[in-house]
Amino acid sequence: MSKMNILITGANGYIGNCLFNFLKKNFNVSGLDRNNTFNKKIYKCDIMNIKKFEKILDITKPKLIVHLAAQSLVDETINEKKYYRNNILATNVLLDLMERKKIKNIIFSSTASVYKKNTKPLKENSSLQPLSCYAKTKFICEKDIKKQKRLNHIILRFFNVCSALSEPLVGELHKPETHLVPTVTYKGLKNKTVYIYGKDFNTPDGTCIRDYVHIKDICIAIKKSIIFLFKNKKSLLLNIGNSSGISNNDIVNFVEKKIKVKYEKRRRGDVSSLICNAKKAKRYLSWTAKNSTIDKIVKNEIRWIEKLNRIGLKRKFKNYL
Repeated sequence: MSKMNILITGANGYIGNCLFNFLKKNFNVSGLDRNNTFNKKIYKCDIMNIKKFEKILDITKPKLIVHLAAQSLVDETINEKKYYRNNILATNVLLDLMERKKIKNIIFSSTASVYKKNTKPLKENSSLQPLSCYAKTKFICEKDIKKQKRLNHIILRFFNVCSALSEPLVGELHKPETHLVPTVTYKGLKNKTVYIYGKDFNTPDGTCIRDYVHIKDICIAIKKSIIFLFKNKKSLLLNIGNSSGISNNDIVNFVEKKIKVKYEKRRRGDVSSLICNAKKAKRYLSWTAKNSTIDKIVKNEIRWIEKLNRIGLKRKFKNYL
């Protein structure tokens, strides 16, 4: 029996690269990314290059597209036009081509940042208040996808994705790195000072609590979403998170209790706790975040950073940390 053809956009990104490696055993996976790639199955292409993108679709003939490509760094210094182009316009180009090529299934990576901040666990029907350009454009993309009546879709709102796959060993490498888990892990291994924003939150240790979900659990959720779409042809909106919180200090102490920490003033708008309710994903996908323990998150991240140091990749990223 031949494997189903699947295309991943943003296949050179953190989630995309991990997902490509995770799915290739069970599916015939291709990808595209606007950045350079050494993988022959990942095509270098900007989605806005419609002619080239259309040719790639003709070659790969996907039955489903996992749409991960986006301007994803939450940075308000980035020109709003980049978010609009790379998120909204690119998604609409994708949707138009999917209709033209009769590709009827899409999985879209959205974000928990579309929700209004709340210390209670967030459900899919919780109040929405996207504040950043990134969150606003992701929410518009959600609405644009829902308008496509002939399209089967699953929209996944990811919480704090982190850590690395163990087999093959693949993780995140951003320039600069802004995520807490890789930052704390790398600085802990190098005996550098870690900066934590706020120690006066209404939490047991005074630092804010967030919902961290292991990248392997993200990949499993997407795989289960693919199977669900083809079996049921029913559209869904799902939270993908741990449903429990880990504080900043928990991460620091688990990496290295003697690590140097400097506490800065809390950032404007930060809430003490941000956790999801992922019961809907369990109900429809039989999915739970079983790999998202602090032990597995940190241990896999350490292995990944040790690999980066071993092969010398950090030298190419002087501003990495």
